[in-house]
Amino acid sequence: MENFKTLDSSIIAIIILIFIYYNARNRLEKVFISNKVFLGLVRANIFLILSDIGAWVFDGLPGIHFLLLNKIFNLLLFVVEPVTGTLWILYVCYQMKQNEKRIERMKYYLAALLLINGVMSVVSLHTGWFFYVNSSNLYSRGSLYLIHILYCYILLIYSMYYVYKNRRRIEKRYYYSMLVFILPITIGATIQIIFYGWALAWTGMMVSLLIIYFNIQDSSLITDYLTGVYNRRQLDKYLVIRVKNSTETKTFSAILIDLDGFKKINDTFGHDIGDEAIKDAAQIIKRSLSREDFVARYGGDEFFAILNTSDKDILEAEVSILRDNVEKFNQESEKGYKLSFAIGYAVYDYKMRMKPDDFFRYIDTLMYSNKG
Repeated sequence: MENFKTLDSSIIAIIILIFIYYNARNRLEKVFISNKVFLGLVRANIFLILSDIGAWVFDGLPGIHFLLLNKIFNLLLFVVEPVTGTLWILYVCYQMKQNEKRIERMKYYLAALLLINGVMSVVSLHTGWFFYVNSSNLYSRGSLYLIHILYCYILLIYSMYYVYKNRRRIEKRYYYSMLVFILPITIGATIQIIFYGWALAWTGMMVSLLIIYFNIQDSSLITDYLTGVYNRRQLDKYLVIRVKNSTETKTFSAILIDLDGFKKINDTFGHDIGDEAIKDAAQIIKRSLSREDFVARYGGDEFFAILNTSDKDILEAEVSILRDNVEKFNQESEKGYKLSFAIGYAVYDYKMRMKPDDFFRYIDTLMYSNKG
């Protein structure tokens, strides 16, 4: 017990993980397998921290009951430790939107490795391969301990390789979040291996899960999956807020953009290229506007931007930049399609007291008058 120097951090980690779990369980769509795998990762992390605490608490205490509990908690640790790396690989695969049949085949290989590890962990109770608890109820690492650790590290390294290999399939923020996932847990585990008594591996994983939750899981609820801009739900909420908080001296402006000729792109090149055109359009819009401006995908080929200005001249200048950037894309792009925007825009007039839906319909009318 005197070697257990990180009890406080373990308890804090459990509290944070419980918060993440219940928050995610109530908010994430269960139909997506990646969300189920994420929740499994959180549960496994909580279980491992509790097992780690149990192993340290009962280590060295006299009595046959404490000896049995010490063995049980250490056995659970060795059995479940690689489960986290396995679930992480599956999470990465599902996030990359790979063929589910291929992932199913991968599951069999990963399950086989887990079974081998589980059998060796159980056998270690008698052979001391992975760990050993002597008659004085003192835990020690076994002769094959490093093989178990190497297995856990390989799972994490493979996941990083897989993310890097498929980096073009996902947004940069998702890519970097998944790439750095292994760093906190690897640093914590390495410190724990080198400095016996410092239980930091699973606290490190808690940090990794926090990174994933806020950068991928939570953001997926408010962003459009294809383009990375905000989704329709967030647009509706934000527009209501801006209208409600407008005054005579402080309003806002908005731009509605329709990807003109999108059906022709889809019919000519197919839906995959159509998706690529939608993503290109989103990038052009984001580059053309300020970082503080709000950009959302309203529908299939429509985007809505809310700008922090009530100056019509500034608004028209932003629209001009947007049109210039579309033209620049068409001149420089080697893709087979050209992009064309139909644009409607206006400053919200506080005196007219338009409701959010009315303001949107007004801009929609302006946009259709500009549609080619």
